[in-house]
Amino acid sequence: MRSRTPAIGPGQVLVRNRAAGVNNIDLLIRRGALPTEATPLPHVLGVEGAGVIDAVGPGVDTLYRGDHVMWLGDLTAGGYGPFTVIDAAYVARIAASIPFEIAAAAPVAYVTARHNIHTYGAPDPGAWILVHSAAGGVGIATLQVARNDGFRTIALTTSAKLDFTLEQGATIAIDRAASDVVEQILRVTGDQGVALSLNSVGGPTIVQDLKVLGKFGQIISFGHLGGPPQGSASDLLMPHFNKSVAIRSSDLFTLWTTKKPAFSAILRQVADDLESGSISPQIHAVIADSQAIAAHRELESGLTKGKIVIRQDI
Repeated sequence: MRSRTPAIGPGQVLVRNRAAGVNNIDLLIRRGALPTEATPLPHVLGVEGAGVIDAVGPGVDTLYRGDHVMWLGDLTAGGYGPFTVIDAAYVARIAASIPFEIAAAAPVAYVTARHNIHTYGAPDPGAWILVHSAAGGVGIATLQVARNDGFRTIALTTSAKLDFTLEQGATIAIDRAASDVVEQILRVTGDQGVALSLNSVGGPTIVQDLKVLGKFGQIISFGHLGGPPQGSASDLLMPHFNKSVAIRSSDLFTLWTTKKPAFSAILRQVADDLESGSISPQIHAVIADSQAIAAHRELESGLTKGKIVIRQDI
């Protein structure tokens, strides 16, 4: 994964990567599941990372050579490699005391969590939020952010991870394989339902979520680990018409592409939260960059608690 130092342009910085977060999008790219024009070969994986600024381009006056930073880029960012060239708006300075492995685990998970809860969901204070895949990187981030901001959460996960999600801030944890998931959620919420479901699973879980939404509730669909939602929009929504509910998609890279100032503000907030200790990314494993395929196999196992991080062999 060694290469010549790349050139940078106006408004950009060059980051010498020290660690990179591993995400499901990396698995999809490796499998060839995305259009080839989006990921031309040769391709270096990695959309988030942390490291040290090696150089800054013209017009960059908020970041400096030697700064410790974390960043979140597009599909061509190349976080598994030694260098990333990226617009300074997608980079946030971090305290030198924060380990690079911790910082690299934060951007995708915590920007997604804050964006889904506050930009899209915007539930009332104290509202119930349902969190799917609650023991994954985004799930943990959502539990922590929601707890810090005064919301109550119901974590859906496997039976082996229930206690872990409670430790991460969940108010209640439910085995997703239980036969009475809907009944348990309604019982916990006093039959009022949840204000927000943050759903990265898709598939049949959308139908389940609609049954537990309260009035004016929303499903934020931001992944399809279990396949695309089943049924047409009208078939899904009409049985719940009298609750005025909604299903909304959320793609992090749409925010990244079209709302740069908003994205930058959220990323800086995540950096501040890291420094204050109000959030704590959980690391399942740190794996050397020469063993990237092992990192992917670990993520594919479904047994992870938290993020897998690739460490640069320097």
